Amino acid sequence: MYRPLMLNLLIIASLFLSPIALANLAWQYQTAGEITGQPVIHKNLIYVLSGQSLTVLDKKGVLQWQYDTKAKTYSSVSIANENIYILADNGLHAVDMEGNKKWIFHNQDQPFKVNGESMSWGKGLFIDPWSWYRSSPIIVKEKIIFGNANGTFAISTKTGQQVWHTNTGISHTVPAYHEGTIVIGSWNNNLYGLNEIDGSISWQFASRTPQGMLAGWDGWNGFNLSPIIHNGTVYVGNRGSYFYAIDAKKGIEKWSSQYASTWVGSPAIESNDQIYFGTSDGYSLVGLNAKTGSQTLLQLNDFYNFAQPQADEEYVYFATVSGELYAVNKRTSQKTLLFSTPNNLINAKELIKKEGGLKRIYSLDDNYSHANAIKDVQRMKDKLDSILSLTLNDKTLYLGSSNGKIYAVRL
Repeated sequence: MYRPLMLNLLIIASLFLSPIALANLAWQYQTAGEITGQPVIHKNLIYVLSGQSLTVLDKKGVLQWQYDTKAKTYSSVSIANENIYILADNGLHAVDMEGNKKWIFHNQDQPFKVNGESMSWGKGLFIDPWSWYRSSPIIVKEKIIFGNANGTFAISTKTGQQVWHTNTGISHTVPAYHEGTIVIGSWNNNLYGLNEIDGSISWQFASRTPQGMLAGWDGWNGFNLSPIIHNGTVYVGNRGSYFYAIDAKKGIEKWSSQYASTWVGSPAIESNDQIYFGTSDGYSLVGLNAKTGSQTLLQLNDFYNFAQPQADEEYVYFATVSGELYAVNKRTSQKTLLFSTPNNLINAKELIKKEGGLKRIYSLDDNYSHANAIKDVQRMKDKLDSILSLTLNDKTLYLGSSNGKIYAVRL
């Protein structure tokens, strides 16, 4: 009897001493606006864009300096050669590592607008209340590549001048790069492969959309999620309920999977030849084999999943618009709740339906209008402090929230 008892105690102790069991909130910091872009960690400093500013913190959450973009920003910074590149609604900013402005490439961005008649809002174009994310710049050799409402741009890192511009429609996704090809998604429901040198279109891939009773809704249109590239394959989902694996050089589909009646909610992440992403109304974290597309993981929750997941060797971490952070064991698929925003703990029952999803109070029945849809989405963000972005670095998860908070959750 003695040995089994000791063994049980050791097993219990090991569970409580695991990194997951010891997850805790290390600190939080209030910024000036919602944080849709992922926090970036560079040389032990944390770079976060929110509202109209770049906020730089140390790893204890202490403010180091800030930079005013003088326009709203919804992206992540890129850092290269002691320069920080920031994409805001007024263009691309280059600043030095102390926050001194070097140059600005002026180019006006704007929100994505959808056909109101398709959404039952009336005639005209209306700002989509769910399109929170914008492009972030990437560095390819001596060019900065980004997308905005005017297409895709390449800017010289040396001069800040335009190298090329391609009309890819409203392109609010973060570009990806592979062997001379820039891959970027557009709200026009196309994914583009562009030549790195001159921006010419090498290939163009149009997404399928649901058919039957669900056909014809404009809400299904849009490669709105940032692509990732692994071993020469583009992995990307979109609003049309499909997730694709596409050859990065040729733009040819390798495989795809469909998730009925839901957007693919988050950009994907690759870990150990597995692809992980979240769904919206599907309320789930999905894992697929990168080569075959066969499903290897399905973990359900009760709300929308828009933030790009993160992963280490043992776990996949995903965050919900309801303000919850989870860890899922890759081997056992066991899900553990790591953190909830204070607003989630107070308001979850009021805002989340038993079957999952948002309890709307403004845009119900005959009151369904664009103005009321905006009110319901804003109420959700305010009352749940939705987690919109997620970064894993050095056993700490940095969460960006809709109320402008950065949460540092240590494992």
